[in-house]
Amino acid sequence: MSTVIPFDGRIVYDAAALENAKSIFITGDLIPRQKSEERLCKGETETVFGSVLPEIRSCDLGITNLECTLTRGGEPIYKCGPNLKADPDVMPALVKSGFSIFALANNHSRDFGDEAFLETMKHITEAGGKYVGGGKDLAEASSTLYWDLKGLKLAVICASMRQACDCTRTTPGSNPLNPPAIAAQVAKEKCKSDFVLVIIHDGKEQVAFPSERIRENYRAFIDAGASAVIAHHPHTAQGFESYNGGFIAYSLGNFHFAARFSEAPPSWNESYSLKLFVNKHKVAAIEVVPHEINEDQCISVKEGANREGFLKRLSGLCDIVADDDKCNAYYNGASMRYTHYEHHIRRCFELMDKGDLKDPEYLKEMFYMNHYLITAEHLDLLSAQTFMKYHENIPEIPADLDYFMNLQK
Repeated sequence: MSTVIPFDGRIVYDAAALENAKSIFITGDLIPRQKSEERLCKGETETVFGSVLPEIRSCDLGITNLECTLTRGGEPIYKCGPNLKADPDVMPALVKSGFSIFALANNHSRDFGDEAFLETMKHITEAGGKYVGGGKDLAEASSTLYWDLKGLKLAVICASMRQACDCTRTTPGSNPLNPPAIAAQVAKEKCKSDFVLVIIHDGKEQVAFPSERIRENYRAFIDAGASAVIAHHPHTAQGFESYNGGFIAYSLGNFHFAARFSEAPPSWNESYSLKLFVNKHKVAAIEVVPHEINEDQCISVKEGANREGFLKRLSGLCDIVADDDKCNAYYNGASMRYTHYEHHIRRCFELMDKGDLKDPEYLKEMFYMNHYLITAEHLDLLSAQTFMKYHENIPEIPADLDYFMNLQK
């Protein structure tokens, strides 16, 4: 069934349930850095969030993914990718902007160690916010957050793909993704709550299509009783779908994350947030809020032809996720763009054959190998690459792959 997103971005799934529905504004990745960090520390919310600010404040609840540590100290942990932190003084402005719940299950929340992670939770609560998906240990990090949404009992569960910021049973950090445990948790919460929202941080970065594993996981959470599953991490927009009475958004992309490199693709600086209009056990309607970050690091709602073009591409992404065979073809095709995996794996075995297991380069390459094995986004991509290469008749890569990947400036 084709999904065409109207120009106003609003799709009604159940008109009857829309009456007396409550509203949630939910975003992808938020990292206050550079100009936005300075401005938020001064309380300049309008300068940072621009025309998106009224959209946040118009809803009964705001939820964002805080993808950094809030600290002025700490030592960076050894990991793949950058270590991200922000001045704790940004937090009052974020709460003032309309965000009340901050997701901490991601691959940057413990970037500066255990104490800095605990400090982050402290700054959130002192500013009047709540956190979910993180804690002083696994028991706290995996616990459900309950929220009274104007009389509707909301249960929020949050987890991230396994990675370096994970907590353990005895140490603080991000809640590691355990799909069977989350499905069981969802089933339990449905009996006690009016609406179960699952927030997941997972998926291959810069790939506009969810892997088969991810689609299976998110649909299983809906089958277990979740009313909505909202995801982020790929730093690019992916499609959404209505599934078995629930709603799944596979990636909201970046919300406010100033690019770390000058040649960032358009997908880095433009994506969407969602307004969810919810009633008991269902998403009655959604509203897509497409936005972009300009060179001055101000975010604004897309308008005119810019908005129309984005919604057209997003509609196409929704059609892709609705067809499993088509989605696999696009994901497999996208996987062939990532040639560095083979380089690291080949180099690791070359150094292993030399026999110097204390060689710093060997240890570094072995670290990458371990990262690929424990982090499911990489295993998904490696599986797709190997399938494409050993398959006797290589499946045809879709001709419009680059259009949906949004890689061209």
